[in-house]
Amino acid sequence: QSSCWESPPAVAMTSYQPLNLSQVTDFANVKKVGVIGAGVSGLQVARALRGHGYEVTVFDRAPKVGGLWQKNYDSYGVQVFKQLYEFLDFPFETVPWGQLPTGPEVQAYIEAYANHFKLLPLIRLNTSVDALRERPGKKGWIFQLGEAGEEEFDFAIVATGMYSQVPNMPEWTQKPGEFEGEIIHSSKYYASDFAKGKRVLVIGSAKSALDITISTSKVAAEPPTMLYRSPHWCTPLYIAGLIPFHYVFLSRFGQALVSWYKGPFPIDTPCIHTVLSYLMFPIVWIAFRIVELIFRIQRGHWGIYTPERDVVADFYGYGHLLDTSFISRWRKGELKGQVGEVRRLVKGGAETMTGEVIPADLIICATGFKKSYDYLPTRAKESLKIEPDGLYLYRHIVPANIRDLHIAFCGSECATGSNIATYGLHAEWISSVLDGTVALPSEEEMREQCDRTKAWKRSWMPDTSSRASLVLLYQTHYHDTLLRDMSISPSRKGCLSELFCPYMPADYNGIIRGT
Repeated sequence: QSSCWESPPAVAMTSYQPLNLSQVTDFANVKKVGVIGAGVSGLQVARALRGHGYEVTVFDRAPKVGGLWQKNYDSYGVQVFKQLYEFLDFPFETVPWGQLPTGPEVQAYIEAYANHFKLLPLIRLNTSVDALRERPGKKGWIFQLGEAGEEEFDFAIVATGMYSQVPNMPEWTQKPGEFEGEIIHSSKYYASDFAKGKRVLVIGSAKSALDITISTSKVAAEPPTMLYRSPHWCTPLYIAGLIPFHYVFLSRFGQALVSWYKGPFPIDTPCIHTVLSYLMFPIVWIAFRIVELIFRIQRGHWGIYTPERDVVADFYGYGHLLDTSFISRWRKGELKGQVGEVRRLVKGGAETMTGEVIPADLIICATGFKKSYDYLPTRAKESLKIEPDGLYLYRHIVPANIRDLHIAFCGSECATGSNIATYGLHAEWISSVLDGTVALPSEEEMREQCDRTKAWKRSWMPDTSSRASLVLLYQTHYHDTLLRDMSISPSRKGCLSELFCPYMPADYNGIIRGT
C-alpha cells in the first residue's frame, strides 16, 4: 500500500477480466518493429517491445536521445511537479520532490534512462525517416532513410511526440513588408541574448509565451508585450496557495467532479457516473465557479484578462500551469499583456486589427506546432481519416484498421496530465496487442468507439487542431481502461488514498516487462 507522499514499490500484475474484447488479433507475422522517435515515448516502447521478444530499431534524426528536450526555448522546462514527470520505474532522483525540472535536467534524466536500460544499441541516431512505403505483397512497411537507404519492418510505431513537428507560424509572418526586425518561432529562442536591448513582441498566451515573455523582460530594452487573441485560465500549481493542483484534478475524486460537470468519458464508464452527472451537476457547477473565483484572485483574471470559457472547457483547449512570476512582473510593470491580433507588419513593429502599432525589433511567435502526416503514403492517410481537429484512434493509439495498416502511435496522438506515464502504458499496451495478450475488438467496434469519442469531445471541447488527442483530466479513467485491457487491476493504492490521492507514474511501477 502506498501513501500520498511516498513513491510506491513495484506492484505485481494481477488478474483482471478485459473489457469488450471479442477476438484475438493475429500479428503472428510481426517479428521486426521500426520506431520513429527516440524521446520519452520511443524509448519506453523500445524497452517494452524488447521485453516481449521483438527485434526493434528506433530511428531519430537528432544526434542524441531526448526529442524536444535536447534543445528548446530559453528557460523551457516541465510545467508539472517532478513526481508527475517520471518514467514508470525509474525515479527522477536528481530533482527534489515538488520541484519543476528544467529542460536540461529532463534531458539528462532521459539519457540516464536510456543508459540504465541499455537501450542505445537499439537506436540509430542521426537517421531521418523521410517516408514510409507499404511493402508490396505483404503487410508491413519500408522505411525510407534518406542517405542511409531503406529498411523493411513488419510493423511501424510513430513516437514523435505531441509537440515536436512543424512550427506553426501565422500567415502575416510571410509578408514582412517594411518591417526590418527579426521574426522567430518560440522553439528557436534559445537564449535571452536574442532579446537583449530589443523591443520584444511575443505572440500567444500558452506556457511557452508566458515563459518567453518573462525571460525577455529581464533583458529587453523596454517591457515586452505579450499579444493574445483571448485570455485563458492559468491553473496555479498550488490552488488557493495551499493545495497542489494534482490533488484536485488528477485524483479519482477530482476526476469524478469533472465527470459530473462535463459528463463521463464515453468509453467503458459505469452507468452510475452518467446518473450522477445529472444529479450532481448543480452542486458541481457551483464548485467550479468557486474554483474560478480562486483562480481569478490568484492569477489576476480580471478585465482584459478574463477568459471567455469556463475553466474546464478552456483547459481542454489551452490549459497550462503557471507559477506567480508572470502576474507579479505584470503588476510591477516589467511586462505587458494585451488582447489583440496582428493584421500586418509595418516599419518599426506590428499593426493590430484596431490600427495600433506595437513597437518591436524582435517578434517571437509562441504559436505551437502543426502535425504533419506527409511521411505516410496516400492510401494510409486516406484510411486514417485525418480530420481538422486531429486523428481519432482506438484508445488514442491504433487505427481501427490496424490489422491492415500495421501501424500504431505511441504518445504522438494523446495528451494527459502526466504524459510520460501515459506513454509507458502505451508502450506495454502496444507490445501486448502484438503478442496477442490484448485482444482487439473488431474493426467495426473500434470505429464505433472512435465515433462516440469524437462526438463527445466535439460537444463541449474548444475547436482546436489537437482536440482528438486530449484526455487530460480524464487521465485516471483512461489509464484504468488500458490496464483492464492488459488484464491488470487498475486499483493500485489503498483505502482513502485510492480516492483522494493523485495517480502518479510511480504507481505504475512494474507494468513494463523486462529490464
